[in-house]
Amino acid sequence: MVESPDRILTVLDSENWTAPLPGGVCLWNGYVCSGDQRSLLAYCEANAERLRDKYCQWVYDLGNALIDGRRLVDHLAIEKDFSYWWMTQLVEKSSLKSSAITDAIRLLALEEIVLDQKPGKIRLISADRRLHESIDDLSARLGIGYAWERISSERRLTWRERIRALPPSLKGGLSLVRHLCLRWPFRRMKKLPWFEGDRALFLCSYFFNIAPKPAAAGEFYSKYWEDLHGLIGRLGLTTNWMQIYYPHGAVPNARTAIELAERFNENGDKQGRHVLLDSYLSWRMVRRVLLRWLRLHCISWRLRKIKEAFRPQGSVVSLWPFMKSDWDASMRGPVAINNLIWIELFDAAASDLPLIKKGFYLCENQGWERALIHAWRKHGHGQLIAVPHSTRRFWDLRYVQDPRVYSVASAHPLPRPDLTAVNGKAAWEVFLAENHPSELMVECEALRFGYLDRFLRQAPKSRNPGSAMLEVLILGDYVPSATIRMLKLLEAAVSQIGDRVKFTLKPHPNFPVQPADYPSLNLRIVTDPLASILRDFDLAYSSNATSAAVDAYLAGLPVVVMLDGSQLNFSPLRGRSGARFVNTPGELVGALRTAGQGSIANPATSEFFFLDPKLPRWARLLEN
Repeated sequence: MVESPDRILTVLDSENWTAPLPGGVCLWNGYVCSGDQRSLLAYCEANAERLRDKYCQWVYDLGNALIDGRRLVDHLAIEKDFSYWWMTQLVEKSSLKSSAITDAIRLLALEEIVLDQKPGKIRLISADRRLHESIDDLSARLGIGYAWERISSERRLTWRERIRALPPSLKGGLSLVRHLCLRWPFRRMKKLPWFEGDRALFLCSYFFNIAPKPAAAGEFYSKYWEDLHGLIGRLGLTTNWMQIYYPHGAVPNARTAIELAERFNENGDKQGRHVLLDSYLSWRMVRRVLLRWLRLHCISWRLRKIKEAFRPQGSVVSLWPFMKSDWDASMRGPVAINNLIWIELFDAAASDLPLIKKGFYLCENQGWERALIHAWRKHGHGQLIAVPHSTRRFWDLRYVQDPRVYSVASAHPLPRPDLTAVNGKAAWEVFLAENHPSELMVECEALRFGYLDRFLRQAPKSRNPGSAMLEVLILGDYVPSATIRMLKLLEAAVSQIGDRVKFTLKPHPNFPVQPADYPSLNLRIVTDPLASILRDFDLAYSSNATSAAVDAYLAGLPVVVMLDGSQLNFSPLRGRSGARFVNTPGELVGALRTAGQGSIANPATSEFFFLDPKLPRWARLLEN
């Protein structure tokens, strides 16, 4: 490459840097661009499809990388026709579990900028050693000068971060002990015989998001499945529920979960028979997990040359410094322990079930789903259908596969369901654009958003914030840090907004918020369903990941979305007209001052979801 020897390109990874910077600047965080300063996240958004495809191609190539004459996916074959590779965090590609994905895509973007600008030197201002190692390697391979101006970390590590810094094997062992301490009590659960026959269904769901008032009366109603409960009853089908438990406020521990499930089972003939997956735990299972974990340690040692495969094809940048923690966690750490437990639990559950002709599971393309699919096939059950229960996001890479996953035959292929139940036109188009074969998809009504059909039949509220108080609904995020950042940005803006604005927060059940922590906002907290409160507000303010923003958007509210300056735009409203994205207090002030003037026309729900209260698509699928 022909470089500009006097030009310096600075990569700035600090929000508090004030000294002048000569030459061009690439901001590692944030979306604000000015003068010679470029935002890497903004570059990623402008070149999103190419960078996303490049990352997903690398993940596929990594699985097929040859180490000592064998593909990585074959090295990790732990059962016939099943490779552990498909359960690793690298394949799962979940931004909720790994921040390294955004870092890796930013690195790919930085490489493109460097190749375009051809600087004579790269200067890094950062406290992040991983970023230093990647850019140092990139500079050396391109023959560019490099300097790292290391700054001190701007905060102290939390105790969780200190635990993450422990060796992966130690963290894996601690994870197993913790899992057994918390989950061993589930073995006391009383199990009823499973339903059998042609009219029996299997449903794998989360023991979470259960309607509290019916539950108190012993009635099971999951908000994940909504009106499907009634349809199953009308069709005269029986249901076997495999429940995956996560502790939360309503059901904080194993004892409460067992009591609730057994209460549901008292009327099991009508509302299904429920088993908590962890009730299959046994000492034999623990022994098998430990043996397989030791085997993964041995495989990991044999694969120590894998580091070179962390360089995408056609690229000189190494993703290893950032992705190493995901690899170690998946091979020797807590992810490995959890995955091996999933494999054993689902194998035990699938062998315990009578032969079931049709099964469904909540789909987020997590590692445990691969274990379920493999166990389901292994024990000879029938059709298995994945049910994505929420919206699709462009940067949610869990659902995105390189097209070769579907077109190239493999000895250890990706475990896939027979069908994916797609809940709307928008999701259908995204699945097709992401190489998902149409013959593996089926249309189904959006259960989670079914209330919108009734909600939108009502007359929209007329809004005139110029003469009345502006009512703002804040939609909390599943991730606590995202909710905190959103509220802190609002605090920074509130002094410029005036006193004609009232803020109401609907927190996510995973993260309750104390109003006293944000005194300048005078927060009011609501926990009612969105269907009963949306018409009380003039505007919705959300993080860039929560799907509740779609509810507000389709209800006709102006929606202001906070862009997280350390993340890509994960909003399901990305690219939608009418949604406004903000990254600074000034942008938020402007959005609040101008949003919601006059009546807001409801967007067409048909562009998003299949909605019909009679659920005809679901009825055909259940009866077919």
